[in-house]
Amino acid sequence: MLQLFKNCVITEATLNQADVRQRELDFYTNNYWIWGGTSTVMAGFVFAQLTNPVPEGTNFYLETTYLVCTAMCLGLDLCIITWTVLCCMWGPGMALRGPNGMKSFHDTVDFLKTEQQSIYLTFISSVVTYFLSSCCIVWVYPSRDTVNFACMGVLFLFLIVILYLQIRLEMAIGGSLFSHEGPDGRIAGLQKFEEVADLDSYMASVVPPEVHAQGTVLQSGMYGSQAPGSSGDRR
Repeated sequence: MLQLFKNCVITEATLNQADVRQRELDFYTNNYWIWGGTSTVMAGFVFAQLTNPVPEGTNFYLETTYLVCTAMCLGLDLCIITWTVLCCMWGPGMALRGPNGMKSFHDTVDFLKTEQQSIYLTFISSVVTYFLSSCCIVWVYPSRDTVNFACMGVLFLFLIVILYLQIRLEMAIGGSLFSHEGPDGRIAGLQKFEEVADLDSYMASVVPPEVHAQGTVLQSGMYGSQAPGSSGDRR
């Protein structure tokens, strides 16, 4: 009986660790959904720009720069949308139904943590290319030079404000400008218990069906069991 109580304590501790790691999983998936939704809106704006034809007589280098920046922004946004959807679909499924139990949960959270930095940099790159595309579109469509320079000044002013706010948030909340490392929910003391397999699947795959039936019949005190030497018919 004491063995059952000890196993219950270990199981409850593992479940509490799973609750902590579930919060991390929700944190990463929520970040991915936000990036995916924002990239979807941005991709809609960029696609609308690509459908508009470039006026004839536009400078070749200006037209090339405009189309390259717009196409790069659209491509980066589509990459972010695809990556975030796949991570949000398969990540929680792997954590819930992974073949290695709690170890699969840890591997899933660590993978999402690693991919978050690359998706974040891709998102920043898409914003930069969208800004360059917006700067080029001011000069692609004919207008007076005074209006064009005024628009460029407003865009660069907003760029400086955005960079200032981003750096300020990175230092205040993110912890650093480039690295966002911090403690995770893995409990090192429970690492030895992560190798425990699914007992139900293990017994079903190792023990033959006839042994299950034989054990059910021969074990005394169980439902449907018969005592050795007993007979159902009595004369």
